[in-house]
Amino acid sequence: QTERMFSVIRGLCGNRRPSVTAVPMTTSSSASKSFAESVLTESFWQSRSEKRPEYIPDIAAELANEIGLDDVVSALVTGARPQLGSTAAFKRGEPCPRENFYMAYLDNATLSLENAEHFLPGIFAICKELETAFGFVSARLVLDPPEYSGPPLSADADLLCLQLIGEQNLSLIRPMAGLPVSAPRPKPMLETTLKAGDAVYVPVGVDCRQMPNKQSPSLYALFTLQSSEQSLDLSLSKFLTDLLLEKSQLSAESDEFFRHAVTKAMRPDMEGEKPGPEAIALDANLQKAASDLLSKVTAKSLRSHFDTRMQKLREEQRQGSEQVRAAPQGPPRVTSKSILRIARGVQCRCLAGSSSVQFTRGHETMSLNISPTASALLERLSDGKDHAVESLPCEDPMERICVSQIMLNKACFELAGDFSPP
Repeated sequence: QTERMFSVIRGLCGNRRPSVTAVPMTTSSSASKSFAESVLTESFWQSRSEKRPEYIPDIAAELANEIGLDDVVSALVTGARPQLGSTAAFKRGEPCPRENFYMAYLDNATLSLENAEHFLPGIFAICKELETAFGFVSARLVLDPPEYSGPPLSADADLLCLQLIGEQNLSLIRPMAGLPVSAPRPKPMLETTLKAGDAVYVPVGVDCRQMPNKQSPSLYALFTLQSSEQSLDLSLSKFLTDLLLEKSQLSAESDEFFRHAVTKAMRPDMEGEKPGPEAIALDANLQKAASDLLSKVTAKSLRSHFDTRMQKLREEQRQGSEQVRAAPQGPPRVTSKSILRIARGVQCRCLAGSSSVQFTRGHETMSLNISPTASALLERLSDGKDHAVESLPCEDPMERICVSQIMLNKACFELAGDFSPP
């Protein structure tokens, strides 16, 4: 019985590799197929077996070009709806509750989009390509502001980090938690700079320290390759739980035995030195029921149960994506292609480098505190003319959109249409 259990564990402990004959779960773009082929190499599997990070340069330049900032903002807007609740903001590792994510970003918060594959087809296609090797893959989108300052990302699962916009300097290191004070500090396992289209594999348990880039925001996708749901201990636990809950899986005697509690009433002589007839009978029934249960636990049955759970997760993922696509369009929002102007009857006063702006309508004046980095943008719009958002002076393109959207919400700006290049 012990040897049989070990054979089950050996059958599941090995890293899964893509089957040559495996059929992808859905049709994916050539970019996502090329991406998966570039990731799932012999070098990657070797790094994964050694729990060692791996830098994979320039494998998704085409995909990075397909996902623009407007696509990301649209996904964040949809994900912020109460029925979805996928958009969140964090500052120094703690939730940053603000009126909306635009305000949070201007407060130097990191924006996060859970289940990003539901919102972005390119991310969904990559998840589908990688799931042939891992059973189920999900993604989270992260947008860090230029002045990002937060705790290290501690990988609670095997992750694949794909840089989409901007760049970030990374240092991957074993966590210091639990080390004696006198122990030498661990050296970085990998130090690299991720540029758009680059990726890095981060094994579970490794800390990922990000160095801020003070020039532009950084957008990246974190693909969860193997979460706790796919671990051996949890898979075995869920399999045994389902076996015990299903009466048809075990004999009537074993099922009845497992549904009873072992109490002193069942074994009144359990405190004695010498087992009595009740104790002998209980031990015999326990051995018989355990053997019955163990006979159902094979590598094949456990793998089948695992695949069924992964199929359920994939179906929920597909339904989530369809729910997002079917969601009704919200009110007009600012994109980089939008044409903005000062609202009719409103005057704007702002000087480049200023930390405040004044809007006047009739006899009413509203003063707002702003970051000096947004002052040139507001000064440009104060001329009352139409301006394409992407042409407004602001180094951070996300800040440009956030400021414009907030002023639109306050009825200080109005949309004049979308810019269509000739």
